[in-house]
Amino acid sequence: MISFENLQARLLANQVIPINYAGNKLLLDASGALVWPQHNMIIFSDLHLEKGSFLSQFAHPLPRFDSADTISRMATTMANYECEHVVCLGDSLHDANAASRMQSQDLDSLNELVNSCTKFTWVLGNHDPDIPLSIAGERAEHIMLNDVLLAHEPDYARLENNQAQIIGHYHPKTSHSAARRKMRGKCFLNSESMLIMPAFGKYTGGLSDTSEAFTPLFKGKSVNAYLIYEQKIFQL
Repeated sequence: MISFENLQARLLANQVIPINYAGNKLLLDASGALVWPQHNMIIFSDLHLEKGSFLSQFAHPLPRFDSADTISRMATTMANYECEHVVCLGDSLHDANAASRMQSQDLDSLNELVNSCTKFTWVLGNHDPDIPLSIAGERAEHIMLNDVLLAHEPDYARLENNQAQIIGHYHPKTSHSAARRKMRGKCFLNSESMLIMPAFGKYTGGLSDTSEAFTPLFKGKSVNAYLIYEQKIFQL
């Protein structure tokens, strides 16, 4: 786990924000990852590996380096925190054939990353209901820790009962104006029982935090937004 000195340095540099969520102390990192110190765990969401190669099949002029970039940024963030358990919260692969299109060096880098930690769990998502065996790591429909559900999409029964969950899927983004400067970027959103993670992948679009899609998830409750901008994170 990250040393106290390194954590203090990241705090002072606005690269991490500590929050208390459902009675748990969590760290929101400017990379877009979430760290759960109690469980020595780091969580990523919505990697969408091989989205570039998927879109290039349909004449979209995107360079096919998104997987390499995403894997490299994951490695950097994992090295910063040295967590034993890594969780990817669904839509890690952009589509069912993503692994077969992945360049061999990217697949090797991904498996090396997975095998570098004590435990690596792929939570399945709507884009990747199955992770091919060519990719190392465990698979899970969801994870339950401290009565908090970790899943790709919301569990509406838990939502009705005000039970805590951490999800991905929505790729939230927000904007903020300060000192005649407008900042736009990915963000974390949370209420007392819902925490939505930003997408970590290179070519992932975003849904504005003002979208009506978030209304049934927060149901009029107070929502905190944490904007990621130029490798820093800010509470709005």
